[in-house]
Amino acid sequence: MSPRLANTTRILLSGVLLATSLIGVDRQLAKAENSAIPDNTKVEQPRERVTPSEPGLSKAVSEPTLSKALRNAAAPAPIEPFIRADAVALGQWLVVKTVKNLVDKPATSALQPDKDTKPAASPAQSPAARPTKPEPTAQTTSSPAPPKVSALPPAPSSNPTIDTYTEMRVALTRQASSVTVAASQGGVMVGTDGQLIQSLTAGVGYQISANDRGLLINDQPVSTAVWLEPDTGYVAVGDRWYRGRLLLLWQNGGVMAINYVMLQEYLYSVVGAEMSASWSLEALKAQAVAARSYAIVHTIRHQRRAYDLDDTQRYQAYKGITTEANSTQQAVHNTSGEFISYGGGVVESLYAANQGIVDDAHSGYGMSQTGALDLAEQGYQYYEILSAYYPNTSVGRIDISN
Repeated sequence: MSPRLANTTRILLSGVLLATSLIGVDRQLAKAENSAIPDNTKVEQPRERVTPSEPGLSKAVSEPTLSKALRNAAAPAPIEPFIRADAVALGQWLVVKTVKNLVDKPATSALQPDKDTKPAASPAQSPAARPTKPEPTAQTTSSPAPPKVSALPPAPSSNPTIDTYTEMRVALTRQASSVTVAASQGGVMVGTDGQLIQSLTAGVGYQISANDRGLLINDQPVSTAVWLEPDTGYVAVGDRWYRGRLLLLWQNGGVMAINYVMLQEYLYSVVGAEMSASWSLEALKAQAVAARSYAIVHTIRHQRRAYDLDDTQRYQAYKGITTEANSTQQAVHNTSGEFISYGGGVVESLYAANQGIVDDAHSGYGMSQTGALDLAEQGYQYYEILSAYYPNTSVGRIDISN
């Protein structure tokens, strides 16, 4: 089945406007061209703060916290965006990105670890097992005092955002000997040419395996690439259910299962997998913005391969609908389209379970999730929490209008 295409909307993040096209799983690169910004498309800029201080910013903090904040302020490391001359052409089902002149690795390795460094470690416990308020540990250090942010997040807008226009590609398996897939309400399997391969009965599992030539469905040979398109509802890989659709690829004699899922729905799960859904809403909102920024960066960084990121903590934990909750959905909706911005670019927002891991894994750059919870319980807003952990940044938003 051919992927569904919609009118393309161009989004300017900063600098040169670029666009390409994508058909099926073959992403073609186009040559960068300068172009005017459409009047109906914009990246919302943060609002100027009217007053020099607010009650939420005048809370007393402990001496160790103040000392650490002062030390950090004494020699701030420059945070640089991962993406520079950045434009994305967006369609309702496909997001198309041009790689030329888009990716720029900063020279400061302490701010942006090498790509092989584990970027988004999360608590080892499952969300359900994590306490609502974590117990202090030897690794956990005091949270920084949120600075007075110079800009508020963009004003609310009725426009749709990038969340419902960006389709993430999440690898669920790589080179598996076989996987079992299903569609909760039925669906079809089709080739990349749109030809029907298999009709799917609701709730029935189908085994996808591989030999040295291609894929097999219930031991019947098919091509090397198959789409699983559900009628409605969810798709399953193994014992987990996911939103979106699946692309099944033959990969070096094994099966790669890739979940194509809209950014908004992807974040529903990531927020609940990286934090407990019972945590403070402001902490969950900070997590949603950080996870969105991280995801946007990786749609650009890895566009030449078959997937953007996988479902493990090497990128961001993603467990399908299992980790969704009303609170995680609310956090995503309340921050729709918002990302961490520096100089008009999108910051690769690293984070980890606590400050000790941030210091060890990310050279001190990134958000402590337990620290974010602590600040949220003190009454700080999510953008204040983000300002504490990503200094000199602001919160921007990508709005879409057709």
